[in-house]
Amino acid sequence: MKIAKLLLNDHAKFHFGDSSGDLKDHFSSDQLVSALMNNVVLLYGDKQLSEFTSLLREDHIHFSSIFYGLDFLPKQQHKNGATIYFFPRPKVDFMSTEQHSVSYKEIKKINYVSIKLLEKLSKSWNEEEEACKFDFRSIILIGKKFAVLREEIADLECTEQELQSLRFLHFDSKPGVEVSRDLKKPGKFYFQEHLEVTFDETKYYRVQPFMYFIIDGKLPVFLNAAIQLLADEGIGGKRSLGKGFFHKIEWKETSYTLPQKGRYFMNLSTYFPKKEEAGKLYFYELEKRSGFVYSLGGKTVRKKSAMVINEGSLFREKVKGDMINVEPENFDHSVYLYGKSIFVGFGGKA
Repeated sequence: MKIAKLLLNDHAKFHFGDSSGDLKDHFSSDQLVSALMNNVVLLYGDKQLSEFTSLLREDHIHFSSIFYGLDFLPKQQHKNGATIYFFPRPKVDFMSTEQHSVSYKEIKKINYVSIKLLEKLSKSWNEEEEACKFDFRSIILIGKKFAVLREEIADLECTEQELQSLRFLHFDSKPGVEVSRDLKKPGKFYFQEHLEVTFDETKYYRVQPFMYFIIDGKLPVFLNAAIQLLADEGIGGKRSLGKGFFHKIEWKETSYTLPQKGRYFMNLSTYFPKKEEAGKLYFYELEKRSGFVYSLGGKTVRKKSAMVINEGSLFREKVKGDMINVEPENFDHSVYLYGKSIFVGFGGKA
């Protein structure tokens, strides 16, 4: 599995907006591909962009959304460290088989699960209950949104209380005043919101969050360069205010392969269904895509809106998804919404 690991500075700030103007804590695959398209044009021009578009349309390469990981870096050399990658939580209910110390309210707040926990959830799928049925005591919550298996952090010298107290995602807002060109008019007061990602620590470890995404397919040289440029060009909004940038981008090759078999399939990207694929949906969540076109010419035209299927949704069968044109009327170039799927098998054996 090829992973682009996006290393952060402490107190890195991001603005990932949705169609309602609210902030979200991750950057979806359609937004990622849009950013890469602009980088390709910046580096190589329209000709290379056409090649990139063809690779996407013909399913030669797929991108997941951007998720989180944690590096546990030991403060002392003789201690073991660890790196944990997180996937989105499946859009299904969790049920406990035993009495547990973790409340159901806490379980409902989980947004991300470790890769090994996802494997356990897949095996614990109960077809009759249509839920993942397992012993809640087998998991530990990191902060409130992240969950791992106890066994995968057994070698770390961290207490459960230390892990639960870790906080590295913060939504913050600061007041501001618009400056009018006509100085006689008073500026409008507003709040500027952002997501701040901070480092944390336990007694024996520095805990450094990072972002990552998965690439499925052969990566051409020009696209490699466009991904590296993300560190300088950034992602998301408010980049003119210093938000959305990375310290460094690294490539990671892991021995882990995405499970391709299961009763169902969970998507790791935003997905836009073809007409014949709509009946394959099982448990899913919709999100609206709208907003303004961003291109190197500084366009401020509103693109056509569309609904996409969120990450973590389940499907009865594998589907491909579509890549649609959301170009405004009488616009001077095409504007694409990337809605192709990248899947992991779920629900035990097929």
